[in-house]
Amino acid sequence: MELTQLLQFKTIVEAKTMTAAAERLHISQPALSSGLKKLEEELGVQLFERKKNNISLNKAGETAFTYACAILGQAEEMKNAFRQYSIENNVINLGFCDPGPMRFSAPMLQKNLAVTKLSSELIDDDIKLFNGLLSKKYDAVISLEKKEYSDVESIPFAKEQLMLSVPLGDELVHKSSINLHQYPNRKFAVYRAFGAYERKMNKFMDWLVSLPYVSVYTDYFIFRQMLEHQKVLSFTTRLVQLYRDDGKRVIIPLEDEGVSATYWLSYLKSNKKRLNPIIKWVEENSLMLLGTELPKL
Repeated sequence: MELTQLLQFKTIVEAKTMTAAAERLHISQPALSSGLKKLEEELGVQLFERKKNNISLNKAGETAFTYACAILGQAEEMKNAFRQYSIENNVINLGFCDPGPMRFSAPMLQKNLAVTKLSSELIDDDIKLFNGLLSKKYDAVISLEKKEYSDVESIPFAKEQLMLSVPLGDELVHKSSINLHQYPNRKFAVYRAFGAYERKMNKFMDWLVSLPYVSVYTDYFIFRQMLEHQKVLSFTTRLVQLYRDDGKRVIIPLEDEGVSATYWLSYLKSNKKRLNPIIKWVEENSLMLLGTELPKL
């Protein structure tokens, strides 16, 4: 049983309808119904009397509502205590949807901001990421989605782009950019991290791994060993170049459709003052973060 399930249940009771509860929680009604069904299955009872266009608590639901309120209240007290601890100790908590922007930006922010200790967490689930923001678990989140919440502001954070990593001596090293659809019979080595950015490139990746001479790796150590000893085409990204050295290789931007994306920095409007140092840093470094200049420490 998760706190999210109890929060959804409590919201349904307070909002009186599934539609109103889904709107308050910023989720779809089918997702809310699924969460309620899972909670009822875990408890082994039905919590509502269901009638056409209406639901109301039954006796079991009334008992569950009492427990849910108590548990959520204690959880909120705990979060408030640690939130106050973070404020007093000048800690900013960031949630990231991908390892790329986290490994790229966290060290740079820590190095360039006079204030602040940074705490970073990787959450590969947009719903959990933004629930963490709305519940103030995170002071800000970095995601590939810009959510249109009335109490949330978002600004462009960093541009990501897939790039070809070409060994020296290959015929492609002199190209300034390249469309891989023109080279379907070349050998490629692909490391699949299965994060938010890769899901964004889903159509391109599906095409790529369907090619006849593509080797797919899910073990990063084996992939790195292969990269050092074989002259094979591979891939990196604009941000990954900051923390991964591909050795004696030429990096070429791709022209293929669907290989670029923009990360967004999102924060609660009420928390903007606390986030001002980070917002200012993003604005001052917009050319590096969003332009054509590659990032450097």
